[in-house]
Amino acid sequence: MISVYSLLYKIDLRLNKLATNDHQAIPVENKIVSLNSAQDKLIKLRLDENNIYHQGLDAFKKRYEDLQHLIEPFHLHPLSLELVDPQLNKWSAQLSNLIPLYMFYIDSYVLANKGVCRDHTIYVNRDLTKHADITVLLANNNVNPSFEYQETFCTISSDAYEAYTDGSFNFTNAYISYLRYPVRIDAPGYIHGDGVTSTEVDCELAAYLEDDIVDLAIQDLAMSTENMAASQASQQRTQTNE
Repeated sequence: MISVYSLLYKIDLRLNKLATNDHQAIPVENKIVSLNSAQDKLIKLRLDENNIYHQGLDAFKKRYEDLQHLIEPFHLHPLSLELVDPQLNKWSAQLSNLIPLYMFYIDSYVLANKGVCRDHTIYVNRDLTKHADITVLLANNNVNPSFEYQETFCTISSDAYEAYTDGSFNFTNAYISYLRYPVRIDAPGYIHGDGVTSTEVDCELAAYLEDDIVDLAIQDLAMSTENMAASQASQQRTQTNE
């Protein structure tokens, strides 16, 4: 947990020229917008392999710990699957039904019925399947969905989770492990666009990520205020923070 007041103070401290207080008059609502944007950017940076280590989520201990707080486990949020394409034997459920709000896919398994066998576990044996590979996998007897071998594959399209059978069995529920959106940071002192009064909401990420969030927020604010010195300094710190 990171105090929102600590984040706001560090933004002012690093943006300002201490001798002249240049670039200080930034409304709190603007800083909150940049902090929430920085939160989301940090998550995407930790997931992506386009970083100094060229490795993503779960690659090593620190990276594993960075986002573990945001990962929702399988058993809490089953989705009811419905047959939506009999030709492809595709079953689907809307990801919008997941609570908290879904951000990125991690892993999944599904329950299936065939004959007298009920709620049989079928594992998704690969990461999200490319849309162009669906028919290729369905036509390949070595990798197509199988009740007996307890495996299938999945896709995500139009904000829906999709799993496939070979036509001989039916799905009931899908259990998805996913990365949720973080709680939105906020601070008192202004009115949101929907008319709701702002309140104190701290950042829920690990305390050691405070500098990462501040530096990403500063990159955004510094460019908006033409503070190139602060922008360059924050970019350098972002590289060493990792």
